[in-house]
Amino acid sequence: MNPFASTSFVPASPGTTLSRALGVVLFASLTAVGATLAFPLPFTPVPVTLQTLAVILAGAMLGPVWGPASQLLYLGVGICGLPIFAGGIGGPAVLLGPTGGYLIGFVVGAWIAGLLVRPGADWARLGAGLLTAHAVIFVCGLSHLLSFTGMSVGAVIELGLLPFLPGAAVKTMAAAALLRPRRLLGWFRA
Repeated sequence: MNPFASTSFVPASPGTTLSRALGVVLFASLTAVGATLAFPLPFTPVPVTLQTLAVILAGAMLGPVWGPASQLLYLGVGICGLPIFAGGIGGPAVLLGPTGGYLIGFVVGAWIAGLLVRPGADWARLGAGLLTAHAVIFVCGLSHLLSFTGMSVGAVIELGLLPFLPGAAVKTMAAAALLRPRRLLGWFRA
């Protein structure tokens, strides 16, 4: 199976382009809303948010080109200073802080979800694609957190992964439940 088969380099009709552009704005906005629902944990610099739910849905519904574009839009607006990152902050310095790797992981995670989640996928493939996208976000976040803190790999896993696994499982199940009706995956995809 060619993972790039849904990526079309042929110009789309204006209606399709408009719906995809609206999808990009919608999922960038949903990621920002997910950041406002953040709550900090006392033992880690990484807050709990609903952002990864929006990220994996963006990739699954918009595909491997437009899904990451939504996350690039979210990052771009936040880097420009709009306080849309977790904790109500903005600016380029956020990418250098403890959550910077997770934010970069949003782009990669949306891309992975776009590649792996296909319309009509059975529950197993859908779950595997969404879990893989979540895993990629964690790998990006943990890699940056490791260099940011200078702590051991085990300590970084305790700070940046273990507390978030139950939430990631719930968000993955919620995304799968939303995506399983096959018509949802076709909204923005070619």
